[in-house]
Amino acid sequence: MDPAAGLMGAVRSPGERPVALVTGGASGIGRAVVEDLAGHGYAVVVLDLGEPPGPLPPQVVTVIGDVREPADNERAVQTALSRWGRLDLFVGNAGVHDGGVRLRDRDGPALAALARQVLDIDVVGYLLGASASAEALAERRGSMVFTLSDASFMVSGNGAGIAYAAAKHACLGVVRHLAADLAPHVRVNAVAPGGVITGLRSVGEDGASREVYAEPEPVAAAIRQLNPLGILAQPHQLAPLYRFLAGPSAFGLTGEILRPDGGLAVR
Repeated sequence: MDPAAGLMGAVRSPGERPVALVTGGASGIGRAVVEDLAGHGYAVVVLDLGEPPGPLPPQVVTVIGDVREPADNERAVQTALSRWGRLDLFVGNAGVHDGGVRLRDRDGPALAALARQVLDIDVVGYLLGASASAEALAERRGSMVFTLSDASFMVSGNGAGIAYAAAKHACLGVVRHLAADLAPHVRVNAVAPGGVITGLRSVGEDGASREVYAEPEPVAAAIRQLNPLGILAQPHQLAPLYRFLAGPSAFGLTGEILRPDGGLAVR
């Protein structure tokens, strides 16, 4: 195959269904991406720790697993291949927050435990998903799309602590490295939202978690005040960006980050 054909994305015959794998697809942005893809003709495999609540389209299947485990990522890819014989899109989305912990909020051992929890899920989970899916995606001239954050660029004012900021900055490097490494066979891009209230959870050094947005109303007001457009984005508004990056209209994009953050980049 001509390597340049990879720029056009996966080519399929009429009536052929593209297949996506979404990690962390049971809730939040991941759930919105799953529903958007399924509503536009994709079959979808969800890799998550639990079953998504509520009904999902029949072309969506769930693999219960942990993104930190290589075998679980590989099992999710194999589920796509065994059911539909292909994989066109990997969406790395599963992640946790650190609750805004700063350097001096924890002693050394506690900080190390917290950082390992966050980095293992948010960074190593992305690496393992990419590793498991790369070969199948290359066969289809497919795409990877990762969820980043305003914390991939900002280190204050957005509630991110040191571990989460470190993880999301690292994910920016992951996207750029993979874009160079996997070209021309696989395009790799990302969406970096800013100010989206979801079911995102923060994890402690003991592994326990709590909702980051347990009191959403004051957070929503702060988000609107922070960004120049004064907006509060919803997961369903972000989901089409993932489909765009995976589709033929984004044929020339790799290593790019879409930033639907209300204009935080210019403030």
